[in-house]
Amino acid sequence: MAQQTASEVPPHVKPEQVLDFDIFLDPNLLADPHKGYKALHGKAPEIFYTPRNGGHWVITRFDLMTTVLRDTVHFSNRELTIPKSNSAHTMIPLNLDPPDHAPYRAMLMRNFFGLKSIQAMEGTLRAKAGALIDRVASQGHCDFAEELGATFPVSVFMEVMGMPFERFEEFRAIANEYFSPIPNERYLELQDQIFEIITALIEDRRANPGNDLVSKLLRDTVRGKPLTMAELQSIGFLLFLAGLDTVANALTFAFRHLASDPALQRRLLAEPQRTSDFVEESLRCYGVVHQTRIVKKDIEIAGAHFHEGDMVQCALPLAGLDERKNPDPLKFDIDRKNREHITFSSGPHICLGNLLARAEMRIFTEEWLKRIPPFSIVPDAKLDWRAGSVMSLNTLPLQWPDNT
Repeated sequence: MAQQTASEVPPHVKPEQVLDFDIFLDPNLLADPHKGYKALHGKAPEIFYTPRNGGHWVITRFDLMTTVLRDTVHFSNRELTIPKSNSAHTMIPLNLDPPDHAPYRAMLMRNFFGLKSIQAMEGTLRAKAGALIDRVASQGHCDFAEELGATFPVSVFMEVMGMPFERFEEFRAIANEYFSPIPNERYLELQDQIFEIITALIEDRRANPGNDLVSKLLRDTVRGKPLTMAELQSIGFLLFLAGLDTVANALTFAFRHLASDPALQRRLLAEPQRTSDFVEESLRCYGVVHQTRIVKKDIEIAGAHFHEGDMVQCALPLAGLDERKNPDPLKFDIDRKNREHITFSSGPHICLGNLLARAEMRIFTEEWLKRIPPFSIVPDAKLDWRAGSVMSLNTLPLQWPDNT
């Protein structure tokens, strides 16, 4: 969702803190979002205000972002959209501030997102990754972004939720459009559409319970009470958007780098135990999600006066590229010491699915390198980027020699 015209800069913003910057449509972001954001470190204040998209603050440094993300007294999760959508729908537990979010988060962790559950999925994830890679191995090429980068994690998510896989393309199209620069009216229509999908799934699982996550949530309680339909819908709304888009983007960005680094391909094939380091370095260099907060109580941070109602974007992908935390941040180095990033956020709302995302990226990379010979990006391929609150690479044409 984007707003083309610029809003009036409020009087509490200093003139030197203003930068005309569109998080959806800035040309540098659409040419390469990570390079586009990194350029801000050389030309923008650490905290600046842009009049675009309703007007909002942008925070560009690691330590300042963690200050905001961990401060639940002055900053709230109740509005996560830039520009403000005025939506009636919420995402539990993401839209809830502490301590209200904690019981829902604990419930989701024990039903699926905890370490034991993710470890138990290792064999399933490996088999699914191998089967998908085998489908393209003999053809010598693929458009990784949708054929594999999206299909692998999204199919895992849909199976966990108990969703029919024949609706994969329909659901992916909804998620892709949702995070694109669209009018607010269409944004709200898509929310209603997602709620209808989730409601139908809940009603089906209530009538036909199984071992999927929705069925488990129907059997569980929060504060001693079963979840209401409204709570289930809200949780499902969050899971739909997170499960259908974010890991797909992270995996595609990772493989864009790997395709351009033959030496790293050889090393990971010889030392598969270093794949986790590859995943962490990729997450540091190529974060995809920005975190948004709304100011609920006035506060000054680093000379910026945040007033109640102001919107704030923490540019999480920039945190890992902050040279104050990671020396020579543009160098991709799996041997990097004391690597720091907040790609999955920081504080009480750290991403629920971070263990699953890491496992999916590690396992898929291992299975790919076992099966695919040295690969590269198709020469002169035109890459299609998406900026906004969740960044993506929509096309990634890869090629490799026929090894039959």
